[in-house]
Amino acid sequence: MSTLTFLLVLCSALLHASWNFVAKKYAGNYSMIYLSFCISSVVTCTLSIPFLSDVELNATLVTLLITTGIFHAVYGFVLTFAYQNGDISTLYPIVRGSGIAGAVLLSIVLLHENLTSVAGLGVFTVISGIAILSYRRNRAATSPKGIFLALVCGSLIMSYTIFDKLLVTELHPIPVMAASQLISTIMFLPYVLKSRRTEMRFTLKTLMKPTVAISIIATSSYLIILYVMQIAPVSRIVAVREASVVFGGLAGYILLKEDFSKTRLIGVVFVMIGIILVKL
Repeated sequence: MSTLTFLLVLCSALLHASWNFVAKKYAGNYSMIYLSFCISSVVTCTLSIPFLSDVELNATLVTLLITTGIFHAVYGFVLTFAYQNGDISTLYPIVRGSGIAGAVLLSIVLLHENLTSVAGLGVFTVISGIAILSYRRNRAATSPKGIFLALVCGSLIMSYTIFDKLLVTELHPIPVMAASQLISTIMFLPYVLKSRRTEMRFTLKTLMKPTVAISIIATSSYLIILYVMQIAPVSRIVAVREASVVFGGLAGYILLKEDFSKTRLIGVVFVMIGIILVKL
């Protein structure tokens, strides 16, 4: 992995942890996530126009676009409620750790990616560090429901990562991003109109700044990853991107006063060593 690619993925990791921190702060308010999809879809669909003339869609690409859009949409929906049921410093590593483990496995099996022994050790070390970070003797602040929802989010990450890798080999990243956000907007519109009207009005009146922040940060974070997927193996990208669990854990400890024990410090060290090995 080149130094530029490595730095881009680290930048994406920092952005990803940032928008998850904002989402945790307003946990349970799905209208924020939904409105962020709406804002992003308008921007990315507009930016996609210059690239549409070069797009030759077929049944396979359309199926992939729709499927990954659904996965992205459900991920945003489930993540909102996961953060209602536990600390971000516990749930975020579970979300990312299960996602990376699955994505690496699928990239090897389905995409036939090869890892060097050093890179493979790095990926294993990152996953081990994430497992340590998610461990807690006292889980009073994190319910079994929260852990289950975090694992669901991880499986969705695993799935859309592989689909997106396949898509960016054929399409420009911006139309890929636009399609997933547009599908997310359309898919949950009936739910928002039926069940979230009061919350939506409240969000529009008082929470547009954090909503716009989520939109900009989340879109920028994943666009970077889509671009990098065109030039680097998924298995290495997702491993390096897990620096986000370190950023997320530190944010939870510093800003939300969540627990950060010696065990978690060991987990951070494991993740960082693993990322260095993957870079090598």
